[in-house]
Amino acid sequence: MNENVAQNLIKLRVTNKYTQEYVAEKSGISLLAYRNIESGKSKPNLSTLEKIAKVYDIDVANLLNETQLQISKIRFRALEKKNIRKREDIIYEISLWIEKYNKLVKKLELNSDFEYKLADIENATNDPIVMAHKAREALELKNDETVMDICNLIEFKAGIKIMAKQFNSDSFFGLSAEDIDGGKVIVVNTWDRISVERRIFSVAHELGHILMHFGNVQNDLITEDSKEEKEANTFAAHFLMPNSDFISAWNKSANCDFVDRVIRVKQIFRVSYQVVLYRLSEYIKENNIDFNVWKTFGILYRKKYGVKVDWKKEVASNLDENSRELRALSNQFYSGGRLAELVKKAVDDNKISQIEAANILNLDEKVISNFQKSWQSIPLYELK
Repeated sequence: MNENVAQNLIKLRVTNKYTQEYVAEKSGISLLAYRNIESGKSKPNLSTLEKIAKVYDIDVANLLNETQLQISKIRFRALEKKNIRKREDIIYEISLWIEKYNKLVKKLELNSDFEYKLADIENATNDPIVMAHKAREALELKNDETVMDICNLIEFKAGIKIMAKQFNSDSFFGLSAEDIDGGKVIVVNTWDRISVERRIFSVAHELGHILMHFGNVQNDLITEDSKEEKEANTFAAHFLMPNSDFISAWNKSANCDFVDRVIRVKQIFRVSYQVVLYRLSEYIKENNIDFNVWKTFGILYRKKYGVKVDWKKEVASNLDENSRELRALSNQFYSGGRLAELVKKAVDDNKISQIEAANILNLDEKVISNFQKSWQSIPLYELK
């Protein structure tokens, strides 16, 4: 019983966007007592359950019902303990999002259109560079094709759900998961202080985990496997910047100084300084060249711009430059998002109400109403 109560309490609290402090206060019990109930450490009596149920205006029986997470596998890693403490909340929030998504797909009878499409290449190789090449080939990317919109590419070509969600932390960039039906999900943190380049890399990084590491996922593991993390980083770097394209872009920037050359390549591929320097260091090692790219870039960057490079965070220094894209990625209506597309179709077909649409997309009902008016008033034609 304790497990059912604990899971239902987390689910209810996350759904209603309540804090543990709020529920404890409204229930008239101590915060420690509530936390122990929610974690399953203590068994609540009927009187306590009645107090908690009253907060949600439900029967006690609803707290005892068996609940099922929509997640069968999850890779959850974070750089700070505070995010590990929020782990269950985040997992349940993702589970609720998956549940809404899958119900909508079934309601619209589009199951076959939303199947995961990369199962054939999963675990095909343990070489991240080779896997990056296989992934690009499976996603029909040409050898010299830059990944312009990774979220839409992953959603439409790979059949992987993308959950763009703001978590107010720059030590949690994203995670990957598998739902109970075998579908795959990538969650990316869209907090304003995390650069767009970091987000793009995080999506590619998690794709690498899905293709190479999901066979041995341990759901309760919270520490990083350094070998797997390095492999996912290598995969992401080569997925976003294939070797021939990287060399070509670098050579075409020969008229720039070292720092500007790195920045120019960074802008072409929409990656971070770190990814460019990582690829440079790979090339230098392979060709036995005596040159420390990291140290040199750090020294020259500070000399040129008067500030140190923030290697850990690489937060966008000019948020205005990226503000529109940041805002677009911060909700489900980022350009061409599949969930937004589903909601639009469901609203147009009168399968769901505006209130349901607002709930699915976590937006105000007025915002949904304005979107619907724009859908109806602006004619869209297929481009030839």
